[in-house]
Amino acid sequence: MYKIEKYKKYIPWLVIAIISVSMIYVLFPREEATSDWEELPLEQSETITLETTTDSTSEKLLVDIKGEVKKPGVYELHQGSRVEEVILLAGGFTDKAEERQLNLAEKLTDQQMIYVPNKEEAKDLPIPTVTTASEGSSPMNIVNINTATLTELQTLTGIGPSKAQAIIDYREENGNFKSIAELQEVNGFGEKTVEKLKESITV
Repeated sequence: MYKIEKYKKYIPWLVIAIISVSMIYVLFPREEATSDWEELPLEQSETITLETTTDSTSEKLLVDIKGEVKKPGVYELHQGSRVEEVILLAGGFTDKAEERQLNLAEKLTDQQMIYVPNKEEAKDLPIPTVTTASEGSSPMNIVNINTATLTELQTLTGIGPSKAQAIIDYREENGNFKSIAELQEVNGFGEKTVEKLKESITV
């Protein structure tokens, strides 16, 4: 009891001190620390941009050339390149090559595969030729069934939209045709149909 009485006179001063401290926090609130990025104005904040490559892959072609060339392999060329250009990149024909099977002026397409047969292999293959147009007639159009579009395939006699699409579906699933005879593997193409088409198509 004596101890309580001893410190009782200090209670008013303690209350005053507590009130004073409280008033300081109320009148002068402590500023919250802000991170560096919050202090930067919006226009000065760093922005991240995704860089686009100037060399777009859509402007390039990858072509796989096999068979009777000196350096078979996959080559990168520009859009609009011709068969002759990829053959030159592959070191040219070998002595065994049957180059008459190829149209050197043909435009290349991305992921195209070109096979250069040798003379022995080419014996059973028709030589793709384009007849010169005589007066009143039109030249024969040789269609490459490995590269032709849906529209180009429909220029062939007896080939409508469904058969043209069947050819495209087959080569997408199985790769390019290795020979004209392989066309018989496509749904809707029998031996007689292929026989009629063989003079106007190539691979």
